[in-house]
Amino acid sequence: MARSDLLRRMFLAWSANDHSGFLHAANQVIEDERRKNHGLLASDLERALRDPRKPGVTPSLSMKPLPKGKDDRILLRMSKPARSMEDLVLEPESRASLDDLVRENLSRGVLLSTGIKPRQRVLIVGPPGTGKSMSAHALAAELSLPVATASLASLTSSLLGETARNIEAVATFVEHTPCVLLLDEFDALAAERATGGDHGELKRVVATVLQSLEEVRGESIIVATSNHPDLLDEAVWRRFDEVINMDMLSKSNVRALITQKLSVLPNDVETSAWAERLANFSPADIERWCLDLIREAVLRGDGHLTETDADRAWLRQLRRQRISETSSRLGRGR
Repeated sequence: MARSDLLRRMFLAWSANDHSGFLHAANQVIEDERRKNHGLLASDLERALRDPRKPGVTPSLSMKPLPKGKDDRILLRMSKPARSMEDLVLEPESRASLDDLVRENLSRGVLLSTGIKPRQRVLIVGPPGTGKSMSAHALAAELSLPVATASLASLTSSLLGETARNIEAVATFVEHTPCVLLLDEFDALAAERATGGDHGELKRVVATVLQSLEEVRGESIIVATSNHPDLLDEAVWRRFDEVINMDMLSKSNVRALITQKLSVLPNDVETSAWAERLANFSPADIERWCLDLIREAVLRGDGHLTETDADRAWLRQLRRQRISETSSRLGRGR
């Protein structure tokens, strides 16, 4: 596409408040500069696009006031994405699903011109620590959107009708403020629909919640996560237009994750051997183990990771696991 056409599309998207269309055109301009071997200019443009802050200024992530509950509790926490796609090590199918979502939403204007909407309601399921919330942040980073995290504890109320009003307030906010809405542990709310002790009002509240999420328009992406997809009933699954399963990592990807995280310092760590030992741990646990190694080397002062550091971090990991398992058993025994 000619440079003049790209600039025209970018300005038209800006004037139409088409955030995704603007980003898509801007990214094409950057790629055009790279093709011309204008690497420094392309990098400068990319930095400006990804991080529009001015020196010494902390910009607001939203021009609109955050929604509040009846008792003035803030219902959403706005933040910049904490992860990027480069930070994630995922199984191929999960990565491909996220890449597809990014491509669709960056090309939002093109799809809408043919009457097709990009997928915007995503359910990510999988065991704890497999990267569900991180994936939501990475998705936001790729789309240059802030993350709006909703606490179900804040959204739900002892007054059932108030819960529905809170959800509707959040839905209205994200409809007018492009962001990635992250609903962590969504099963805690949605599973209520299937419990044997349900009464009519609770069912109506959950139905309202699901309907409000389904009717959100605009450019925001809704990402709900669940550690227990078996608790979600059929009506919940129907409200999402994409479901991504986060599996435990293969041994090759465990090794890739260890290599990636430890690459910040020179090291003598046998990554293949440790990938075998850590194969049954979640990506979050593996990353925690890597951070323990790095802390050891930094605090020691030589900045070099050793097998001794790895062994010490392993003992900490086993201790954490033992405490967690004991706590879980005590909780089940109550």
